[in-house]
Amino acid sequence: MKSIKVFFIVPLLLLISSANAAPDEAAGRVIYVTDGDTFDVRLSSHDDRISDEVIRVRLADLDAPEMYGERACEAGRIAGEYTRSNLMGNIVSLDIDDKNGQDDYGRWMAVCYLEDGRNFNRMLIDSGHAAKKDFRNNEFDPESWYWEEQPIEEEYSPVQSDQEDQSPQAGSDIVQQKEAENKCWWQLILETIAAASS
Repeated sequence: MKSIKVFFIVPLLLLISSANAAPDEAAGRVIYVTDGDTFDVRLSSHDDRISDEVIRVRLADLDAPEMYGERACEAGRIAGEYTRSNLMGNIVSLDIDDKNGQDDYGRWMAVCYLEDGRNFNRMLIDSGHAAKKDFRNNEFDPESWYWEEQPIEEEYSPVQSDQEDQSPQAGSDIVQQKEAENKCWWQLILETIAAASS
């Protein structure tokens, strides 16, 4: 009877401990940020699907404003700065899409976790720099990863450029002023979503 209990308890404990761990399909250091939802990672570990040392990652199930092209706007630049300030040079773990892996542009679709376990996809949405969107071409359900328990979250701070006053109040005022001056259709959508979810 004792061996039967051990037979069931040990696998259960392993399952519970792995559920709280960061995904290990790929991990590495962020070496380049393209925009708010796309960046490059130099891999230190990965599963068998990946053969490259450096991969381009597209955050799954969210949409950030554009930095380039016809739809480029100030909100896109700010989203890119937010991603750069949180990811550039840092180690991340990636839960890569098991359905298709890559999108039509060859980017690996993933939910990204920081070293402390925080979900960066969720951070980008919570900070107002992206909208949650359920893309059907991947395995993820944004409602499941968005509501995962997070480690204690640090306050999200506004992104500031080097030319701006670095005091916390000045940074907040500058971001608010820039947002008011540079409204684009993306900002209106994000504000509407944020207001509806409050």
